[in-house]
Amino acid sequence: MQNNLNAFVKRWSNYTLATSRPAYLQKLLCKIMNRIISILFILPMFYYSSAQMKPAVALQWKIASELPAANGQQQALGIAGPIAGINNNVLIVGGGSNFPDAAPWQGGKKQYYSALYVFKKEKDSLLNSGKVFHLPFPLAYAANCSTPKGIVCAGGENETGISKKVWLLQWDEGAGNVIVNHLPDLPVAVTNASVACIGNKIYLAGGEMRDSVSAHFYYLNLNNTAMGWQALPPLPQSVSHAVMIAQNNDKHAGLYVIGGRKKTTSGISELYSSVYAFDCITNQWSQKQSLPYALSAGTGIWWKNNILLFGGDKGETFHKTEQLIAAISNEKDSVKKEELIQQKAALQSTHPGFSNEVLEYNVAANKWTKRGAIPFTVPVTTTAILWGNEVLVPGGEIKAGVRTPQILLCHLSSKE
Repeated sequence: MQNNLNAFVKRWSNYTLATSRPAYLQKLLCKIMNRIISILFILPMFYYSSAQMKPAVALQWKIASELPAANGQQQALGIAGPIAGINNNVLIVGGGSNFPDAAPWQGGKKQYYSALYVFKKEKDSLLNSGKVFHLPFPLAYAANCSTPKGIVCAGGENETGISKKVWLLQWDEGAGNVIVNHLPDLPVAVTNASVACIGNKIYLAGGEMRDSVSAHFYYLNLNNTAMGWQALPPLPQSVSHAVMIAQNNDKHAGLYVIGGRKKTTSGISELYSSVYAFDCITNQWSQKQSLPYALSAGTGIWWKNNILLFGGDKGETFHKTEQLIAAISNEKDSVKKEELIQQKAALQSTHPGFSNEVLEYNVAANKWTKRGAIPFTVPVTTTAILWGNEVLVPGGEIKAGVRTPQILLCHLSSKE
């Protein structure tokens, strides 16, 4: 297209520069020519920009299945922070936490689980195998990702505290069993960290430690686990509850750490809209265009050289709750303290839920665009899993203290 444009400009330039015409006509032709050339050079740029910005994906959502009720419970309550991933053509999901007896502001105690469930795909639905398997111990809020060797879950927490253990889950189709193998421990215990896979390397970023939020960034080579976790240049900022997406194509290998939050000594968390990219060749971080708003605890995937983010917590109710918790802690008057406690309970019991928006990041253009809304109640603190041309979002938290047993499924298709 550029060669044809250059040839056109050359011919018209020769034509307008002809000296056999009157001066007034020559001047008019030159003005017309300049205007035509300007338009012709702008149009390809506009076309290229429009091609970059056009919607890259169409989304079709449905509820594919539900997690079963835990042992001894009459109905499925769902779980937040589940272990979840794909291995040997099945979905494995389990672990997690919920409040089976009462809401947390009513004194309910958080319960952690070790049960694992296996689902097989049947067209666009998921069928539970009906069997229950188990992690070595109850665990929630571990960082999860699917790898060529199995599902990695790193860190997390339970009643005893934060874990540094790392597990590899594999589905043995012949034996009909989930195999759980131990991988090298993390250098530090973390929960609500982020993990992603490029080839056989696992990258782990950030997370909450016992007394602070981590800026650590590590990798583990699954082909050489004896080397253990190796340190990489730290994150540009300490962060937990971020979405980390692996860019892994023929052109480049890198990672994006998106949004998240950080607990502070004041008790009021910082919520981030920042986006940082890590180049696996140069081992350097760079900042990209920020999200349209601060967002934490959402989910996301890499698809067709773009990033898709699903939902997340924008933090309005979260911040108000933190402010009330800080006020309750500092209040000495018992009557005023009780009033604040009741305000917090009312705020959490009327929690509106989390964002249902889908955001798309065009990597080539370094631009975020809203791509519609999810037509179901959208969970946070879970994992989005790409399975062929479909995304699964199992379980998660749908409002303060409330979990969902639903497994959402989104069919992806390119828009031409």
